[in-house]
Amino acid sequence: MTHMLTKDSLYTFEKMEADIQELVRRYPDIFQAEIIGESVEGRPLYAFRVGTGKAKVLLNGSHHAREWLTSYLLMQMAEAYSLAWTKKETISGFEIRDLLSKASIWFIPMVNPDGVTLVQKGAQAAKQPDTVLRLNDNQTEFAGWKANIRGVDLNRQYPAGWETIKPTVDRPGPMNHKGPYPLNEPEAKAVYHFTKKHRFHIAAAYHSSGEEIYWKYKIDGKLLAISREIAEKISGQTGYRLVDPGPDPSGGGYTDWFLTEMKRPAFTPEISPYIGPRPVPVEHYPAIWKQNQSIGLLLAEEACDLLYKV
Repeated sequence: MTHMLTKDSLYTFEKMEADIQELVRRYPDIFQAEIIGESVEGRPLYAFRVGTGKAKVLLNGSHHAREWLTSYLLMQMAEAYSLAWTKKETISGFEIRDLLSKASIWFIPMVNPDGVTLVQKGAQAAKQPDTVLRLNDNQTEFAGWKANIRGVDLNRQYPAGWETIKPTVDRPGPMNHKGPYPLNEPEAKAVYHFTKKHRFHIAAAYHSSGEEIYWKYKIDGKLLAISREIAEKISGQTGYRLVDPGPDPSGGGYTDWFLTEMKRPAFTPEISPYIGPRPVPVEHYPAIWKQNQSIGLLLAEEACDLLYKV
């Protein structure tokens, strides 16, 4: 990666943008990027593809502002897969050239760039500092902020059980406010339309804290069986435990919507030990990378099975 991660050097939107441009330059035959929308403050929302195949996987990160380490993880995945393609190498037993000629792995590494910037740089990085301070009860510390810059939780914006989300907060703020209606926020709307356009065979939304995998939301029958099987494979690779949300789970999340509307498998991995309402300490990252480096490839292989064998 052009911009390496250290405890003294956060992975910012600007660094990610520069890395995407460098990867486009370095791997033009395998890495293609596009802008799928804009954030509230006008930052571009980037999506990019590694691979050329018809089976399609989508991985996204940083729906929540404080969970920016997921963006770095996805960027490192994309770089590792592109490099292995160029060198005709394997990763964790996966033959990269063969797999990524059958599958394409799409990434939206930073769904919430305004929120990430607020967490990392504070209110003065926002276009309306007084507004975000007011939303934060005039507290100048934003490390625990999850929402976008308007105080809406983007992972409570999708049209799946939105009306009954719980817990919820009535007004915009750092976390848990679902907004006035589904897809009100431009970031969630862009991800929604991009997903609908491509009709991915499998999706995963990376989040931060708990070392667990959410994989089941109001599904049954064949989809339930397939989802469980893939979730168990992810668990086997990462060591993360599978979460059963019970008979009446709260909705509004990206994978909740993907499961119920796309009717295809979707997973929410939480990448670190539980660390509370703050960004994941960088010292956890080497273990996180070891656990997750091949997950995109695992899902690409499963997507090939769904496309070509089912």
